[in-house]
Amino acid sequence: MIKKKVCMVGEFSVGKTSLTQKFVNNVFSETYLTTIGVKIDTVQIEDTKLVIWDIAGRDSLSPINASYLVGAAGVVLVADGTRLQTVESISEIWSTVREKIGEVPCVVALNKADLEDWCVDNTTIESLRDRGWDVFETSAKDGVMVESLFHKIVEKTKE
Repeated sequence: MIKKKVCMVGEFSVGKTSLTQKFVNNVFSETYLTTIGVKIDTVQIEDTKLVIWDIAGRDSLSPINASYLVGAAGVVLVADGTRLQTVESISEIWSTVREKIGEVPCVVALNKADLEDWCVDNTTIESLRDRGWDVFETSAKDGVMVESLFHKIVEKTKE
């Protein structure tokens, strides 16, 4: 059994916890609870024990606690597809990740694809892909692309 630590990072309220809970426990809650510090879940994917570190969101007042990133085999950058500034901020978050732990495999979750006020266009998605990132338009509520997202990051950590 291979053990891989993957960190979920992004701004507050983008759906990091919801994506994790949908994948690990197949549940979705409409109730928003701010993650304080880090929440850790584990799940087995084939021969890999995936240890998911759901790190508290960041904003201009509270940056990511970079010490939580240490030892990560991969990162999921999460943005809210209904709030363009959260999509734009993932580049800055990625810089913080790279400064702390170097180049690690990374995938992008553009979450909340089930909502009507989606504001991410194909040009934005292509610009993220041009950075070498796999981009998933996810819905933690409906489960759309959630399993694919986590399977891809596990696959990338093995490359």
